This record gives sequence, C-alpha cells and structure tokens, in this order.
Amino acid sequence: MDLDQILAVLANPIRRMILKKLSTETNYPLQLSRELNVSQQALMKHMRVLEETGFIRSVEERSNKGGPPRNLYVVRKRMSVRIDLGPNTFEEKLFSFDAYGEGMDDAPFYIQSNRLSFGGNVTGEILPEVDGVLPAYTDPFLESMRRTIDGLMKDDVKERRLYSLRRHISLINKELSKLEERRRKILELRERAFEMANSIIVESARDPLERDVYSLLIKNDIDDLEFLSDMLQTRSKVIAEILKDLKRKGII
Repeated sequence: MDLDQILAVLANPIRRMILKKLSTETNYPLQLSRELNVSQQALMKHMRVLEETGFIRSVEERSNKGGPPRNLYVVRKRMSVRIDLGPNTFEEKLFSFDAYGEGMDDAPFYIQSNRLSFGGNVTGEILPEVDGVLPAYTDPFLESMRRTIDGLMKDDVKERRLYSLRRHISLINKELSKLEERRRKILELRERAFEMANSIIVESARDPLERDVYSLLIKNDIDDLEFLSDMLQTRSKVIAEILKDLKRKGII
C-alpha cells in the first residue's frame, strides 16, 4: 500500500479505534462492538476494510467445550506514518516494518532479519509464541534494554516481571520524549533554513522547473540526473543544463 491508500483507511475514526483496541489485545467482533459502542453491522463493515487492506487478520480459535470455532482479530501491519508540515516544509514518510530486516534501508535500527511476532487473546495468553528475538543493537542503552526485556521472558514470577517492565517502559518513554523534543527543535531549525532557501530560490530561478530542481537539490540533496528527470517528468537533457548552470554558479 502507498501512503494515500493508508491515509484513506485511517481517515475513519472508527477504524482507528478498532486498531487501537486490537493493538492492545486480540478481540472478537461482538466484544469490540460492545466496547466501542458501534453496531455489529457497522463494525463488520469497517473490519472488512481493515482486513482487505491487510491491517488486521483473523485467527480461528477452537472452543475447549466442543462449540464452534470463533474468529479472533489481530493487528497485522507494522508501520510508521510521519508528515512534517510548515510554511516552507512538506515531507511525508512511510516506514513499513512488516518484515524485519527486509527492505529496511530507511530504518537502520532493525539490524538483523529476525521477525518479531507477538499476539495475545483476551485472556492474555501469547498467541502465537514468540517467533524470534529483538535484534542486537550497537547503542549501549538500547542493547542493555534489549537484554533486560528478553531476559524477562524467562522470569516465572508475573508480579516481578510487571514491576520490571513498568520501570523499563518508563525509561523507554522518557527516551522517546527526549527524542521527540530534539526532533521538534531540529524541525524548527530546518523550517528556518527552508524559509531562507525558498526566498533565495524564488529570486534566483528563472521558471517553475528551475525552482523545482533548485528545491530538490538544496532541500532534499537530490542531484541524480535520471531521478530528477523521472520525478519532474522532464527530459534529462533539460535537467542536465540546469545542473550545469548550478555547477557554474558554485552551488553544486
């Protein structure tokens, strides 16, 4: 799926509520209908959209009492969607974590090709069993945290596990908060730099095509001739002349 398709699915608040619920625990449609205060008919309509687009999948659960099997639903996709927007900024990023270590050039923190597969039904039982382990990290803090979390799987005392998990989740959340704050400040700096760059580009470029080339070069560091030609739907010869002019001016 591309970003447009993903945003179209996630635009509906009921679907987001379904995903939020299922990201906490696997669940049955009837129970979801009650907890979200949505009719079963409306709920199943949204569940079908989520299932057809690969966001969720059903898992058949057999009854221990001889009754008919029932379908549990679990979240299937792993992704991050990010949009940075400002007067001089527009950037959209889609990171897919469906397959750990495969096609992950933009996400170097997944180093190994192990797949992490966690699930769980409403009773808290892990379904299916852990299919791999967290990948090793070169960052000392992350590696220490990884070893601790992996080690907790071997502790039979649930209360002790929860106590330790609470402490470590708190540390992880604090690290994420610091990263988000740092990221916000970096975005502010980039926004200011983009504002200045846009002002100069508007004054320097002779036409809209030149402005696009300048912008992609300065703000996205893209100087590949064929890539620019494809992106701007313009003959490479024309793009080459613009790049040649930029080189003459000492910009590249």
